[in-house]
Amino acid sequence: MWLVLGLAHALAFGHALRTGHYVFPDSGRYVQAAQNLRQHGQLYARPWPGQPPRGQAVQEFTIRPPGYPLLVLALGGLARRPVGLLLWQNLLSILALAAVLSGWAAARARPPGPAQWATALALTLSFPAQFIYANALMSEVPLQAVVLLGAGLGTRFWHGGQLRNLAGASAAVVAAWLLKPVFFPFAAVFLVLVGWRAWQLRRPALVLLGALPLLLAGAYMAWNGHRTGYVHFSSISDINLLHYNAAGTLRQARGPAAEAAWVAAVLRRANAQPTFAARQHVIQQQATAVLRQYPARYAGQHALGMATLLLDPGRFDLSAFWGADEAAPGLLGELRGGGVAGLGAALRRQPLALLLALAAVALANLLRLVLVLRGLVVAPPGERPAGWLRLAWLAGRGVAVGLLAYVALLTGPLGAARFLVPVWPLWLALALRGLPTRCWK
Repeated sequence: MWLVLGLAHALAFGHALRTGHYVFPDSGRYVQAAQNLRQHGQLYARPWPGQPPRGQAVQEFTIRPPGYPLLVLALGGLARRPVGLLLWQNLLSILALAAVLSGWAAARARPPGPAQWATALALTLSFPAQFIYANALMSEVPLQAVVLLGAGLGTRFWHGGQLRNLAGASAAVVAAWLLKPVFFPFAAVFLVLVGWRAWQLRRPALVLLGALPLLLAGAYMAWNGHRTGYVHFSSISDINLLHYNAAGTLRQARGPAAEAAWVAAVLRRANAQPTFAARQHVIQQQATAVLRQYPARYAGQHALGMATLLLDPGRFDLSAFWGADEAAPGLLGELRGGGVAGLGAALRRQPLALLLALAAVALANLLRLVLVLRGLVVAPPGERPAGWLRLAWLAGRGVAVGLLAYVALLTGPLGAARFLVPVWPLWLALALRGLPTRCWK
């Protein structure tokens, strides 16, 4: 197992360094934020201007939280070749996958044989986004390690109520929102869950640790307010609300031309506002009005995005990593805009080798979905509460499913393989649990 996982990561690592394809479209903002932190002491994701930013440029103060830029600084990500950072991310990826695979083996009533190991490894290796983002200047794999750590600690706290496990889970939530804004709302979810468990255990003092991630997030928002004049967590939420949620809904309702005209009009009005706070309020009002006008269409897009999160074969990821045309319209966008016919036309434009790879990954994704559903319904005979995630416990399965559902719900219309990476070990663990124990003789 260690040999296969190490070899797969080594091949991806060598390819990334040889080709320079560790830089993705979003990598630049992380690198720039790290450079500005080092040179100017400012968390700003574009080249530092000579005067205080105004208007739309202010969003660069908060578009990326400080977690990953600080890692880039600490691990040599600003070097000409970020060997140290990528090696560290590959190590995190190997450890995460090994924890899931060894946990699966330990929880079984009988040790898996060679055929069973081969099947488990095939389910692991057929998700290329894992190896791609381990070798990219992106925060997905560090966040994955934090989520996996927090999931295990959260499960142990829920099952046994130990204070040290709650403290570790609380720290993991803070680390998660420092790396990705998607986990900022989870601080409130975490407080509610800890409060419920504290009430069950008759230990109200536990709520103090449960509130820590939300309190620290509030302090970070206040800092953002001091820097921008607008108290908020991250500008990326309003960017996604405008350019993906509302714009995608309008495209489906009125077509691409109406979408482009509307986005341009909203930006003109927003950028004419005297303050950044007023700018963001205009964007929120206009985008929310579109969603209220077409609630059914938006709900459909949100549901489609959630399904895509689990089934997307990762055309963008493969194209970017192998140097193909990653800027071409995505398959999900084609499906939204042109339906099944649009998706079919987009697939016909793909290179044959990429098309075959996408087909193989899509089939593996579908198989994993079936296995996850089976694993949630049928308990493996003789299953033991072993491994980091402890899926034999109801608490373990609840934490895994809850985190997956949270990410799917928060990601919504943006659903893609990349956004599954942070919770991918949980999905893989549930799929492995669904493997039949008597399919090999």
